[in-house]
Amino acid sequence: MLYPIDAYDKHGTLKPSKMLWLALTFSAKAWFVFVMAGASREQGAQILTIFYPYRDSLYIGMAMGLPAILLMWLSGQRYKNKKIMNILWQHGKKLLLAAYLTDCLLQLYHLSLTHGAFSWTRAIIMLLTLWFSVYLIRSTRVQNTFADKPVER
Repeated sequence: MLYPIDAYDKHGTLKPSKMLWLALTFSAKAWFVFVMAGASREQGAQILTIFYPYRDSLYIGMAMGLPAILLMWLSGQRYKNKKIMNILWQHGKKLLLAAYLTDCLLQLYHLSLTHGAFSWTRAIIMLLTLWFSVYLIRSTRVQNTFADKPVER
């Protein structure tokens, strides 16, 4: 599929779309919550309990966010044409989908712990998780972005 010229970087590789960047950022949400909680010292514990009422889920969320952080970093390193970087990048969609599936399972587990009690925070996070999962599965731009190889020199 052909994309506009501005969809490619100066090295000839397809740039991640804004939606893919949002999906990556959302997948790494535990890291952002952790940094926000650390930056707001006095309300840090309150911020953590809003998003992660169980401390273990914060650590699991941080582990699930590592692939997204790695892919964010790799998106700027693809032009270096290192074999391991290219392999990791080409498996990026699978890594992200695995992280999103794990996140869904973790959210369902927490829902069972609260006996189905409704929370707007959890509902919005679950909705966004499912929506980004569907986007990753169905988007041809995402598929082409992760299949894209740097131009040989």
